[in-house]
Amino acid sequence: STACAAEMLETPPAVLERFMAAAPTLGQLGEYLIDCFGDFDFEGITLTPPTVTFDHRLDVPVGDLTVELHEVGPAHTAGDVIAYVPETNVVYTGDILFIEGTPLMWAGPISNWIAACDLIVGFGTDTIVPGHGPLTNADGVRRVRDYLTYIDAEARARHDAGMSVDDAAADISLGEFASWIDRERVAVNVDTIYRELDPSRGPTDVATLFAMMAKLAI
Repeated sequence: STACAAEMLETPPAVLERFMAAAPTLGQLGEYLIDCFGDFDFEGITLTPPTVTFDHRLDVPVGDLTVELHEVGPAHTAGDVIAYVPETNVVYTGDILFIEGTPLMWAGPISNWIAACDLIVGFGTDTIVPGHGPLTNADGVRRVRDYLTYIDAEARARHDAGMSVDDAAADISLGEFASWIDRERVAVNVDTIYRELDPSRGPTDVATLFAMMAKLAI
């Protein structure tokens, strides 16, 4: 999507390279960054941007197949896209689906992500390829949707009660979702929901968001 292409240029691999170079000096935050990204090498990568972008919907012929590209962001990031191949009845969801892992909502609004889950289920397929985790079906999509609606309600209640993002994220009981990996991502999800509820807050810088997750990951 056009939004995804723009985001690629805004955060090139060199940014992550500098981030990781500084990680050993950043204490708890640095340890968390190394845990997340230490297996990756961002050095010397030349970014190749897309030559074709689109908004909303684009159908791409690939041999005898048609790949329907549906823009569903902003949600996880600014320009989320899912791909549906009607001839094989398979959906490729990108990072709209984290199966057996905690979703991470950098952009929001959360309503877009919930709507994306509904769109995926609406295709009527049980062959769904997520961005993270094993192959899944409609029930797996509904589980992700359930997490999103739960976190939305819990975050809104704490926002209305005047709690800070840090306190709200630490206070939310993850219940049936506590077994999912990367539970600390709730901090970013709560921050994004708070920003939706109060746009005057503005975006939180990425280093602060990672520090919030690092604190909860202990």
